[in-house]
Amino acid sequence: MHSLAYLARQPILDREGKIFAYELLFRDSPTSDTAVIASDMLATAQVLENVLNNIGLPKLIGDHKAFVNCSRDMLLDNLFGLLNPRCFVLEILEDVEVDDTLVKAVAHYHARGFEIALDDFIFNDEFLKRCAPLYPFISYVKMDLVENSDEDMANAAAFFKAKNIKILAEKVETKASFKKCLAAGYDYFQGFFFAKPELVTGRRIDATSAAILRILLLLRKHPGLDELCACLSEYGDVAANLLRFVNSDAQFRSQDIANVRDAIVWIGMRNIQEWLMLMLYARPEMGMTPQSSPLFQNASHRAKFLEILAHVVSGTDNDLPAKAFMVGLISRMDALVGAPLESILTESGADEDIREALLQRSGRLGNLLQLADAVELDDQPKIIELLKELNISSTLLNRCVNDAYTWAHEH
Repeated sequence: MHSLAYLARQPILDREGKIFAYELLFRDSPTSDTAVIASDMLATAQVLENVLNNIGLPKLIGDHKAFVNCSRDMLLDNLFGLLNPRCFVLEILEDVEVDDTLVKAVAHYHARGFEIALDDFIFNDEFLKRCAPLYPFISYVKMDLVENSDEDMANAAAFFKAKNIKILAEKVETKASFKKCLAAGYDYFQGFFFAKPELVTGRRIDATSAAILRILLLLRKHPGLDELCACLSEYGDVAANLLRFVNSDAQFRSQDIANVRDAIVWIGMRNIQEWLMLMLYARPEMGMTPQSSPLFQNASHRAKFLEILAHVVSGTDNDLPAKAFMVGLISRMDALVGAPLESILTESGADEDIREALLQRSGRLGNLLQLADAVELDDQPKIIELLKELNISSTLLNRCVNDAYTWAHEH
């Protein structure tokens, strides 16, 4: 059996903060320290085949586009010829030599309907002159905030917009830089600012959100039906929502469900956690369509990813997977509900090991959380270090990545 392709997925957002696309960062294994896309043509083809056939592109990107990095050899060898041009944006790496042969290959892809992007563009005379033959075929230029000054970022926006080319700011790491690029007219944004949301201070988590977290924490202890009923009954808002939920399909029953016990039996003990998560993310502070938020998608995906990882390393610790799920969930709650992490932990009654994992990134849970961070940020040295620390093979990590994507797609 072939192991699945390892990949990192990073969202690209539009000006309204909605997901426009994902950049898929390919490796032939999580321990590879080669270029973003492996140089060996056969290995890279196998990676693409595994991603498309085993994970499935809809699970990775939904209805969005996928940006993929392309070396010169990959473009000239027509490696992407079988891909769907409606789904993929071919991203030409910054060090690719531009000559007549390359321009011809790019023109061929463009004629087939592929959109083309220039990666890590530096707004100077050398880049502008070298890439000029490609401009007629380019849909996006990705400007690196680290390598370009504020003035260059602004000038680039005006220069490329005049050519009807969309401009994307990458390596956006602060709210201030995001606002500058927004004001300069950038169309799309990518960076750690969106993957690692800033902490929101000066606000308490609301009572219903805190109650949901407390119930989720209780569920990790595998409570009996009586204990779960008693806990839910303490929180009127949560109990009322549960009853509304189970009675929303009353046409399938002869009468409405009137009490919490019957509601739990109807929804099923195994499904109550998923319902609570949905309710948590549907809190009023999340807006009308929280499911479209990249933070919502990231939080639910990383919670399941951590739970799956924990099953791999748990040994005799039966509580570890459920705790890992909570660590992944709470790790995004500061941005999701607009309250500081310390407040969320206090009001949710989190155990000390969960607190240490979230606040100090320490302990086994902390290492799992660090691994999730590293996978999201495509931090290869950190991934290698943590795989050794946790005694997880690259094959097992690949399987966990795939299982988490499958779960996120189905939910």
